[in-house]
Amino acid sequence: MNAPPLQVGVNGPEGCALSPADLRRLFRGRRLTPARRERLAASGRVVARHGSRIVGLAAFEPLGTEVRVHEFGTDTASAVPAERIADVLLDALEVTCLACGARRLVLLPRAVVMPGLLRSRGFAAMAEGCAGSWFEKAFPS
Repeated sequence: MNAPPLQVGVNGPEGCALSPADLRRLFRGRRLTPARRERLAASGRVVARHGSRIVGLAAFEPLGTEVRVHEFGTDTASAVPAERIADVLLDALEVTCLACGARRLVLLPRAVVMPGLLRSRGFAAMAEGCAGSWFEKAFPS
């Protein structure tokens, strides 16, 4: 029997309710403070599903000419490899960025996952003293 394919959707804050169990699974080993949970609930989200199970989540905010991704989580216990989940989420984020009219996709420090995958997709590492480092990808107009 074939496993169901990954499905991805882009939702606003009112879409796709996430249970506490989903959040624990997607952000295993990371603390989601009340402020982070509140920001996540108020943000746009890209959600990846394998069958009925949520296996990936990226929370973002469009800000003028860029889209900022502030949370990125994958279900590392899923039958689908985390790299595949991340790849699907990044595809959807790139499309979302262009659909918003933005020209730059920024993964803030908490959202940076798998730097090798990001570099292979054309993201550049940026570093700025006390602000830490992040990854970004520019799209020519």
